[in-house]
Amino acid sequence: MRLILITLFLLAGCTPIKHPRTHGTPPPLPAVTDLKSYYEGIFYAIQWEFYDPDHFIGKRCEMRLDLDDKGQLTGIHNMTGDLGLCEAAMYAAQHAALPAPPSVEVYEKMKTVVLVFAPE
Repeated sequence: MRLILITLFLLAGCTPIKHPRTHGTPPPLPAVTDLKSYYEGIFYAIQWEFYDPDHFIGKRCEMRLDLDDKGQLTGIHNMTGDLGLCEAAMYAAQHAALPAPPSVEVYEKMKTVVLVFAPE
């Protein structure tokens, strides 16, 4: 009996923990056509990669993203807020498929963007 329990515990420890969204295809990004929709697209892409938002309810994090002209992340900086939430948000930003800016004008305004995460 002991051997069976030990075997079950060992096998359970070998099962990788998966985020529920890894089993499906992410929904398409919203259409990015102007400054507002570009900001929303960035935020949406990061939210899709964010794990366990319920764990951070009531907490807040501000972070600054530096983007290149293709919309790719070139820098990320924690400005203020809860360290755990900021680390989770930074991880999500690094793994997110960020949209490209719709125009040079939008890129110039959004090459440095501040996002506030405050799960409710």
